[in-house]
Amino acid sequence: MKVIITILVTIVAFFVMPFIYFGLGWLSGWIIQITIGSSIVNGLSLIGINLPLDQLPLFFGTLVIIASFFKTTLDVNTFSKLN
Repeated sequence: MKVIITILVTIVAFFVMPFIYFGLGWLSGWIIQITIGSSIVNGLSLIGINLPLDQLPLFFGTLVIIASFFKTTLDVNTFSKLN
């Protein structure tokens, strides 16, 4: 029974967590948009990313989703073995 519950929780987390990540990224992008959004858009245009100010929350939400696939963790024991 524990195995089934674990599998179900894993499947639900696998499908729900990207929506939560996107929502938090979108919220952060919206806060940045209303505070320092024009500076961020100007800085992004300097490096070749032309983005309208109103699409900043969507941009941040998308970046958070992409970044969530590249998370790495380093265990303390693993780090001590490397040195």
